[in-house]
Amino acid sequence: MSDKKGISQDPDLADIRMGFTVVSFGDLTADVVLTIPTLPVIAGEDQLVRKIQIEPGGAGNFLISGTRLGLRMIGLGAVGDDAFGVAALNALMYEGVDIHWIRRQHGGTTTTVFVLVDDLGKHVFLGQFGNGEKIPLSGEWKQVIQQTDAVQVWGYTLKEERISEAMLELIAYACQNQRPVCFDPGPWMADVPAERWKTILASCTILLLSETEIPGFIGKAGDWQSARGLLDWGPQIVCVKLGSQGCVVMSRTETIEHPGFSVPIRDTSAAGDAFAAGFVYAYLNKWTLEQIAAFANTMGAAKVQKLGSGRQVPTMEEVRRVLSDNQVKDILSIWKEE
Repeated sequence: MSDKKGISQDPDLADIRMGFTVVSFGDLTADVVLTIPTLPVIAGEDQLVRKIQIEPGGAGNFLISGTRLGLRMIGLGAVGDDAFGVAALNALMYEGVDIHWIRRQHGGTTTTVFVLVDDLGKHVFLGQFGNGEKIPLSGEWKQVIQQTDAVQVWGYTLKEERISEAMLELIAYACQNQRPVCFDPGPWMADVPAERWKTILASCTILLLSETEIPGFIGKAGDWQSARGLLDWGPQIVCVKLGSQGCVVMSRTETIEHPGFSVPIRDTSAAGDAFAAGFVYAYLNKWTLEQIAAFANTMGAAKVQKLGSGRQVPTMEEVRRVLSDNQVKDILSIWKEE
């Protein structure tokens, strides 16, 4: 089992059941964040980098956000044995994320993203997927799924060749074991064969997508109302994220439009991952769809006021401040009871 003295001890499945437990599979990324004065970067013109940080990006944002909300967060997937993978895992570990079952592949590389962000919060991502030998869905990973309350999976993982097939098996296994699966497809679905994403949706409980990702499913441009048809493929809930305009959450019996919150926007990176953590947290606590939408938007609003990713996701105090400033009294009251 991993602890703060190292990341190589044997895991112990006995201590998983501590409140709500959430597994995130794949999309384990190291973000190398370079803070610069201004974008774009122009050839022949020099800038002094203000700060360089290595942060757990991708699913790391989700994992840290959930931990700060009081969830037991477990990462599954693979990184390389390179410096980027070690740095990302150490940051997750010190934030309280359970990294025991993440594979560190000897000779493999870690998915790494160079993030250029300027003083106005504009950013550019330059990334490369990690590689290594293919990893099957292990019995150990199955045991973890059996003892968790929800599973989060990412469309980005379909691009991670070493674990993409394991992710598909894991989704089916979680469904068979009646574990809710939340799927965030990301921008790659247009490249995924329809039969594959239909198989994924058939095993999903929640689909979280942005409005720009809808065409990847329906094959044409469309607004959030076009996503309603995706409920027919299996999900119980479809949530369309609308950025600063909030979100729309749809079930077969309800449609909730939440306008979000007006806050100063400094950096939108990692906001969608924080939103997802808030959504899963509220869902597991059996809040109403309206409360789920409001809380997920709260997480996003708290994040966009901060610069960077990873350990820059919102703290509990920052989330409460957004709720308090916007007088979301019902959620503040629920939190006091939990």
